[in-house]
Amino acid sequence: MNRFLLLVAFIIPVLSFGFETDTTSYSSSNDTIKKWNYKSLSLVSVAQNAFVNWAAGGESSLSGKAEFDYDLKYKKDKFTYDQSGNLVFGLVGYIDKRIEKTNDKLNLSVAFSHQISKKWSLTNFTILKTQFANGYKYPDDSTLISAFFAPAYLTISFGFNFKPNDEFQLFMSPVSGKVTFVLNDELANKGLYGVKKATLDSLGNVIVPGKQFLGEVGLNLFTTYKAEIMKNVKLNTALTLHNNYLDFDIKNRWNIDVDLDTRVVFSINKIFATVLYMHLKYDHNAKFPNYNTIDGEKTQTSESPKLQINESFGLGVKYQIN
Repeated sequence: MNRFLLLVAFIIPVLSFGFETDTTSYSSSNDTIKKWNYKSLSLVSVAQNAFVNWAAGGESSLSGKAEFDYDLKYKKDKFTYDQSGNLVFGLVGYIDKRIEKTNDKLNLSVAFSHQISKKWSLTNFTILKTQFANGYKYPDDSTLISAFFAPAYLTISFGFNFKPNDEFQLFMSPVSGKVTFVLNDELANKGLYGVKKATLDSLGNVIVPGKQFLGEVGLNLFTTYKAEIMKNVKLNTALTLHNNYLDFDIKNRWNIDVDLDTRVVFSINKIFATVLYMHLKYDHNAKFPNYNTIDGEKTQTSESPKLQINESFGLGVKYQIN
């Protein structure tokens, strides 16, 4: 239940969905100006492929993706409160066969800042990243590899934020805390995403369950850029870098986890848009199998971290109010 309370604490301030708008709020009776600014963007895209008696081969499919972004900001004197979220979910269905998850992301962040100069502020950033639904090792839909809060990454940082304008910011924290959650017994027992795996007896029964948490302390760098780079073309990109000073293996302490999330929206008109999405990740604790051919058979020989890539490009429908 605690995981849901944590999630609600991020989401409650956002009560509207499906439009893009800017608002500036009121002046009180003592002339203290309080400014609220809210923006949101909703995108829905659908793609379809059909093959009938196609000699080159192919598999008919229908896919769809929904995405919702929001930014909520409050500023008074030298104090600023920022909250943002990026929610994405996509599916593909292979006609009369199976349904697979293609996109699944729940990113939420909260920042409290105190301005110390025109471009610099002392800032506390809290970032939560997880997914909504179970993920499987497709096309094998029986091997679970992810679930809600398995994994989830909670990063709490205090440092300096450089923000020369409304489009760009660079946050630097020399010491930040990161907690990896694997709140699924099956995945935790396997020791996925860096947590300590379960201790088993000779028959494979669990003697000591796997850990569901992994704590790290390290350097955190976070930068975002949101701008209309040309007419009707909007770029939204975010880069996060983090390492672990306390890794038990000393040689791994300067391994950098990388998370680069980029979206380019090409607006055709007020309703339709073409969206290019690219998500790159490198997490030292996320291991993937390596295979060699032994006696003519493909055999797993080891595991290692690898660059993860998620890319999509398609036509979508958006709804916004200016």
